[in-house]
Amino acid sequence: MNRSAMDIKQYIAALGFIPKNGMSGVYHKIYASHDNYAITIDFNKESIDYGEQIAAESKTTQNFSQAENFVVLECVDRLLQKGYKPQNIILEKTWPSGHGTSGRLDICVNREDGVPYMLIECKTYGKEYKKESTKIHKDGGQLFTYFQLSGGKPDVIMLYASELKGGKFVYENEIIKIEDDYRNGDVKDIYEKWNKLTKDNGVFDSWVKPYNFQSKALTKEQLKEIKAEDSSFIFNRFLEILRHNVVSDKGNAFNKIFTLFLCKVYDETTAKAGEELKFQWLEGRDNHVDFQLRLTDLYSKGMKKFLDRTVSDFNDEDFEKRCANLTEETKQYLRHEVNKLRLEKNNEFAIKEVYDNASFEENAKVVKEVVELIQGYRIRYNKRQQYLSDFFELLLTTGLKQEAGQFFTPVPIAQFIIKSLPLDMIVANKLEREDGEILPYMIDYAAGSGHFITEYMHEVQSLINTCDKGKYIDETRKFIDACQNDHFCWAPKYVYGVEKDYRLVKVGKVGCYLHGDGLANVILSDGLANFCKNTEYKGKLRKVIDDGQMDNQQFDVLLSNPPYSVSSFRQTTRDYYTERDFELYNFLTDNSSEIECLFVERTKQLLKEGGVAGVILPSSILNNTGIYTKAREIILQYFDIVAIAELGSNTFMATNTNTVVLFLRRRDNYFAANTKSAVETYFRTLNDVTINGIEAPVSKYVAHVWEGLDYADYVTLLQKSPNDKVKVHEIYLEYRKKLSSKSEAKIFEAILSIEAEKLLYFILAYPQKVVIVKSGEKDIEKRFLGYEFSNRRGNEGIHAIQRGKNIDECTQLFDANSYDNPLRASSYVYKAFKGDITSPIAEAMQSHISRIFLIDMLAFNRCVFEKDISIVAKKKVTINSNFSLESIEELAKVIRGVTYAKEDQVQEVTNNVVLTADNITLSGDLEINKLIYLQPNKKLDADKVLRKNDCFVCFSSGSKAHVGKITFIEKDTSFYAGGFMGIIRAYSDRILPKFLYTVLNSALYRQIIRDESSGNNIQNLSQSIARIKVPVPPIDIQKQIVEEIGKVDKSTSIANSVINNKISDIKTIINGLVPTVGIKEYFDINTKVLNPASCWENEHFTYVDIDSVGKGDGNISFDKIILGKDAPSRARRVAQDRTVIISTVRPYLKGFAYIENVPNKTIFSTGFALLRSKNEENYISKLLYYLFMFSDDLMKQMETAMPKASYPSINKDDIGNFRIPMPSINEQKRIISQIEALELEINNARTTIENATSEKQAILDKYL
Repeated sequence: MNRSAMDIKQYIAALGFIPKNGMSGVYHKIYASHDNYAITIDFNKESIDYGEQIAAESKTTQNFSQAENFVVLECVDRLLQKGYKPQNIILEKTWPSGHGTSGRLDICVNREDGVPYMLIECKTYGKEYKKESTKIHKDGGQLFTYFQLSGGKPDVIMLYASELKGGKFVYENEIIKIEDDYRNGDVKDIYEKWNKLTKDNGVFDSWVKPYNFQSKALTKEQLKEIKAEDSSFIFNRFLEILRHNVVSDKGNAFNKIFTLFLCKVYDETTAKAGEELKFQWLEGRDNHVDFQLRLTDLYSKGMKKFLDRTVSDFNDEDFEKRCANLTEETKQYLRHEVNKLRLEKNNEFAIKEVYDNASFEENAKVVKEVVELIQGYRIRYNKRQQYLSDFFELLLTTGLKQEAGQFFTPVPIAQFIIKSLPLDMIVANKLEREDGEILPYMIDYAAGSGHFITEYMHEVQSLINTCDKGKYIDETRKFIDACQNDHFCWAPKYVYGVEKDYRLVKVGKVGCYLHGDGLANVILSDGLANFCKNTEYKGKLRKVIDDGQMDNQQFDVLLSNPPYSVSSFRQTTRDYYTERDFELYNFLTDNSSEIECLFVERTKQLLKEGGVAGVILPSSILNNTGIYTKAREIILQYFDIVAIAELGSNTFMATNTNTVVLFLRRRDNYFAANTKSAVETYFRTLNDVTINGIEAPVSKYVAHVWEGLDYADYVTLLQKSPNDKVKVHEIYLEYRKKLSSKSEAKIFEAILSIEAEKLLYFILAYPQKVVIVKSGEKDIEKRFLGYEFSNRRGNEGIHAIQRGKNIDECTQLFDANSYDNPLRASSYVYKAFKGDITSPIAEAMQSHISRIFLIDMLAFNRCVFEKDISIVAKKKVTINSNFSLESIEELAKVIRGVTYAKEDQVQEVTNNVVLTADNITLSGDLEINKLIYLQPNKKLDADKVLRKNDCFVCFSSGSKAHVGKITFIEKDTSFYAGGFMGIIRAYSDRILPKFLYTVLNSALYRQIIRDESSGNNIQNLSQSIARIKVPVPPIDIQKQIVEEIGKVDKSTSIANSVINNKISDIKTIINGLVPTVGIKEYFDINTKVLNPASCWENEHFTYVDIDSVGKGDGNISFDKIILGKDAPSRARRVAQDRTVIISTVRPYLKGFAYIENVPNKTIFSTGFALLRSKNEENYISKLLYYLFMFSDDLMKQMETAMPKASYPSINKDDIGNFRIPMPSINEQKRIISQIEALELEINNARTTIENATSEKQAILDKYL
């Protein structure tokens, strides 16, 4: 017995047991409410007698042997006192199961008809109770098994524990209220359907009657603070609810959960202390209709309070007012019909489609589950609640549909932009003012999910929290005190957000509350609306008096990620803005999509002089023509460009669009006008005086743009009598060619007009040095960002790239705790805002950060001045040649490839076949392997068909390595050049097509094309490339060059043949072997692991990732050197000497290698399997490498093992089970020796191919 007799006597005495008269050691308790029913405890026999009416299928709980038996006793006592009849209680209940019976349930409570109502499993208080609770939440535990065996009849199942404390019994219970859809299926099915939520009241509480489960209503004070594990639990449970209820429209479902959150936020905000919350399912009191009507009321009030929108609805209040004179019977009928109209449709809570009563009930069940999931958590905080923020991010990045032009800003990007602005200085300056404007006014004119607003508010609040209030005037000190005690109380006055999409305003408002700061002005309106006429605007946004000016100029800080490429937006927006509101408006047509250009102008309209902006825009803003040129004119005239950050395609989850962040500081409105006036004066007087503090600006312009001319030469052009030096200058010649159709007078008028414009922008740009931030490509970009997105089930959303760390620790974008960290990109932008553009750039950041003078980013040397802004300095490439240099356009026609939309592509074979960059190898060979077919009825320009002697060039690509790739078309084809491709078609008898190809395929010219690509959009790239100059020797020298390079190409072709033949010989050897044994019999797999972050935290190590192993050539690169603390989460595998390296991801690419001697401190990615012979005397590891590389049978085994998915891979078990040949050890040595000899020939041939490029360049250098 686990308890002493004394302990048990104290225990039963507390239950109300007393000695039975005349019987020594016997105690009993009489239950008067049950006809004096008695339970007897006999210390002599150490037994518990539950009487004749309480049935027991076994006696194991009716003795003193287990402490748990006394929990059963106490629970039975509680049941009887609650009013459950003894004859309805069964102890140690069993059910038929398989070949016998189930385990024994402690207590089963039946209804009067003998059907189980409640199943209770009893455990001792503490460890055992918690252990069983964990099992229930993991897989349902014993209780779910008993429930399933009972036929799914009970309404309640309960885990129960109690103990005697201080003379009183305390109990703990986890109660699961059974829903109807839990009743069918096996235990796994039931567990999957369960909402994973338990109640802790509703059975034994004072307000509950027997057989009437009723959980007590929640009040605000009872809500639980959300914890780290809760955010992922709620999210994954929400997904599970959608799955088991077969909700197909996930985007709509996620939208509706934001609606429910809006209701909950309103309920928490307005509920009084101790008042029953309305946002909860009241078990035992609610039905679906009453519940949804209550939610509808919360929604209407929340929309009015938070979004200032009146929802069209007909609630009970309205009904009573309008139907007061009707009879109760009529009222009841009408109310029923009105409620049907309100609810039996796709309303604000229609997670599933609702169109009649049956579909309403089906959807109502889902709504109830979702509400029950979140009702017990507190979501209204006045300080940041990180775990709730995490949950919001999961919802946002995973589920919410992003409409045309909308790409939600990841929090790290918002933080990077905010940390790049000198907010500490701006806030400090504001606090020192004495005019009542104590903080900066901030706006996001396309607020979307609200990230800029929430992150800005947290940043400013942290600055307020740490400021020294003693140095300010009384009014400011009181203000700071108030803000430090009541976080974000300043936001309604100083923070504005505008969002046109009602759905996103709702999301943004909910997001503000979930981030702990729901007080900002998030206005449902158009961010481009007229400041005076738009009644939705308020506060600083609203102009009370229409002064006829387009500007507002009330804001100090602007942060935004506005929509872009919105088709035909002008047709639907005239109610908000017209040509009277924007200078750029008339450059649009009704079919235009360039809405981002208007947002550029709106930035100019909103910011005060000296105001700062961080705006995310598509990269096309820098170099597209048309209205984009006009938008750049606004930027260059009204802003200092402090920095430009180039964000790659992995920055945002839902788009592959390349974007830039423009960091701008507003100039005054007169700066550009005064500069223009000064330029006009110069063109009248030709007096090169100081402008904007720049001495002799025209002389500086001439030196920078008109290379080879001096100031006096340039003046002859302005006097319309250019001297000989001007007449032979390439810019002048280009002017003459472009303007050749005009009269002489008109030509000079046009030249002077363009020159005046160039000089204006040269002077505006001259003092500015711009910080350039580049994220890089692929893995470099990922490491720079510090985060990545995942769609993997259970791991959805945005994650740090290193396991066990948060994004703040991984990113190189910003330092969350400091404005000045030389290892973070934001620091360099921040310093530039404060005037520091000279401090050294840390070595680790030099591949991401550079500084370029703005005049070097603008192309002043073209006759059409589009103000393109290149984020690489315009390099003047000097081409030295013995022969004259001529532009490609003088020798050949440059043709842009076919442009087509995604919907133009078809699966079936058509005559409209397009070739792309994928059809040109990096070595310049044409491969007809991947064809794109377009709609047969799409009319294509026949000039874009690839013909004999064409040069087929990659003009633009997401990968810089592919830009400039070129191949020569040997014969006529029926293929069209694709959209990012071009054709250079020689037409002059002064150049051989093959010679032109030879020159353009050289390293120098491929780099020149690459440079042109990085500074131009695809629309004008063909013009830019046409202006590239090439040497033009006599035809006989061209022939000689082509002939000699042809010999190099021939030796390369022979080398390729040697490689193919020798590989074929190796495959013949390998494929002649018969598989007989499993790999795991002779090889160890992945035996050693090491975490560099903990072992070599501040030391460097060599990291071999998937990209470090060549595809099909067996080469390994050891050039990735990483600091231990920066180790990726996949850097774990340790290789030993004589190891076979197998890439488990897409093994058909043959990312395999053999390593004889492993360099010191080298770690391999977990994307590899590392195989090593258990005994080299039995099986030589190198032979296994050859088998993986060349065996057709082994490749078939790998293909069979790979899942049919977008991410095909094999695992350790697959590899261990693969079958391989088992030759004798001498035969193995002979095979390896044979293959090594063939490999030597292959390597020699590869050397020939590798040397070909330098040999060709030597030939070009010799002649040219």
